[in-house]
Amino acid sequence: MKFWKKLIYYSIGVILGTFLVSFIFSDRELECSYFPNDRVLYDLRKKDLSFSEQAQLSKLNLDLDSVDIQNIFLSGKVEFSRTENETDQECKTYWISRAAKDAQAFEILIENCDSTATILELNSLLTE
Repeated sequence: MKFWKKLIYYSIGVILGTFLVSFIFSDRELECSYFPNDRVLYDLRKKDLSFSEQAQLSKLNLDLDSVDIQNIFLSGKVEFSRTENETDQECKTYWISRAAKDAQAFEILIENCDSTATILELNSLLTE
């Protein structure tokens, strides 16, 4: 009998504690990004985005809109093998590609500075 009584008290405490923790921490925006690809994309999503003149023209020629550009920061792949960054650089550059079955595949060269990110190049990836 004592075992069941302890189990009931324990269960009530766990349930109340779960509700309390979920109530207190429910409005936080937490995102776990431990892998290098996720960390770079998460950092770029937080920054103000601008386009170089060449990238703006490429965006118009490829008929891309802002949703396509924002989606590359969600599902893109940072190609670290094509990126040559030194640790003492102020702004780092990354090649990010997006190959999707239902959308146009393209890649961007982006410069990541402290508070802004600038798309330098925007190229189509033709898949046949």
